[in-house]
Amino acid sequence: MAYRQLSIESIAEYLQGIPEMKKVFSSFNELDIREIGDGNLNYVYLVKNKEKPNESVALKQAVPFLRIVGESWPLPKERMTIEIKALLKASEWCPQNVPEIFFYSHEMSLVVMKDLSSHGVLRGQMIEGMYFPKLADHISTYLAQNLFHTSDLFLDHREKKEMVREFINIDLCKITEDFVFTHPYEQNETNVYNPELKESDIKSIQEDSNLKISVAEMKKKFMTEAQALIHGDLHTGSIMASEEETFVIDPEFAFVGPMGFDLGAIIGNLLMSYFSHEYRQPLLGREPYQYRKWLLETIESLWSEFVNKFEHLWINHQNSSGDLYWDYDSGVEHFKNQREKYILDLLQDSIGFAACKMMRRILGLAKVADIADITDLKERARIENITLQVGKKMVTERKKFRSISEVIDLAQEFSTLK
Repeated sequence: MAYRQLSIESIAEYLQGIPEMKKVFSSFNELDIREIGDGNLNYVYLVKNKEKPNESVALKQAVPFLRIVGESWPLPKERMTIEIKALLKASEWCPQNVPEIFFYSHEMSLVVMKDLSSHGVLRGQMIEGMYFPKLADHISTYLAQNLFHTSDLFLDHREKKEMVREFINIDLCKITEDFVFTHPYEQNETNVYNPELKESDIKSIQEDSNLKISVAEMKKKFMTEAQALIHGDLHTGSIMASEEETFVIDPEFAFVGPMGFDLGAIIGNLLMSYFSHEYRQPLLGREPYQYRKWLLETIESLWSEFVNKFEHLWINHQNSSGDLYWDYDSGVEHFKNQREKYILDLLQDSIGFAACKMMRRILGLAKVADIADITDLKERARIENITLQVGKKMVTERKKFRSISEVIDLAQEFSTLK
């Protein structure tokens, strides 16, 4: 079927022609269809049977342009093929953390999947100060399972290189290279600044030699290190969550890149939430400490649980594969040394990538509502500057960090509310 952009008016007829949808919907006569997408790239529709609301799906379709800008910014719609393949790959290793797929079409650049409307977008719920006691466990599982099983630590050389080729994602990687690692650190026309953010604060980022070199080093890692299949945009807006379940969505930026980029993205977003709640918790009528304490504990738990799960997978695979590399008297200890070095490198990469994610959300085009929706612009500017200065220290001094607790200490050091 040739590509055509669907609309609220045409979706029911389209779904009725798909045999797989007849297993979901008992009738197509009374479908309630509404557009719910709030992202920058694609259209997302929620489709429900009015007579049987439990019969429902989400339909996501890519269009051949950047939605946030319009048709003046062309973008290949085939990016949906990458997203579909990434969801299918993740479902091999942690199906409980990605939405079930009912149908997909590469020709139509769309996917029909489980309706997650009973869950909320994590970012919005965290802005409201909601707790998610299983978040660290679920996201660390998602990351450990996917990153390990798509890396050279698990795959043989042919499988890995074929996967690199399959997930080449030229256009969306270019967006990241520009908007995460380049434009925010120069006086680029795409940048958007809070008018209350001081020019000296902006220059402290854009005109700092050490910082710009450090960001360039992170950009080089992003562009050249094919460690594992990464989500590529793992922020709190790409996670649907309830108290009991957590689903990672929207992997259209997926490609084989540095593991630390995914880890850094989620850590950076949790740190920005932490800083934003200096302002938000009093507005919610709460004392400002407890929720922010939970956010830092979540960062620490997410990292430590990821390390434990990743190492467990690695050790089990090493033991079961018959690899002779460490098969000698001191081999167990030497293998432990290798894992420690690998994990430390990964921590320092994650810290550097988290920093770039944080600073770009303050100076670049795309913001995060946690901070950008603060209506008091002077207070917003204060929190933005904290974010910038913490990010600056994280990326320029990333090789000095030896544990995630040192990142927590840094965040608390810059916070006016400990």
